[in-house]
Amino acid sequence: MGLTDSLKGALDQASKKATEYAGSHKSQIGAGLDKVGDMADKATKGKYQSQIHTGRDKAKDAVNKLGGPKDTIQGEATEKPAEPGQTEQTGEAGGTNP
Repeated sequence: MGLTDSLKGALDQASKKATEYAGSHKSQIGAGLDKVGDMADKATKGKYQSQIHTGRDKAKDAVNKLGGPKDTIQGEATEKPAEPGQTEQTGEAGGTNP
């Protein structure tokens, strides 16, 4: 395995971790984007308000599309998948709630 392959592997792993991190911190990132947008708008005295809002909204959309764990805390155990033949509602084999 060459140096290039090692770098590609490390870059892929870093990219996945960054995507997961961003996906699990969407609300904090969104708040930061709002704050930065407001600061930029204030610094330009409203001259580029529509462009700033468009950029902020596009950045928020991009963050919302990122993957990542849904409402889990680092180190928290997640639910194990249901066994084949069981339903989520009853937990009984083959049964469903009417």
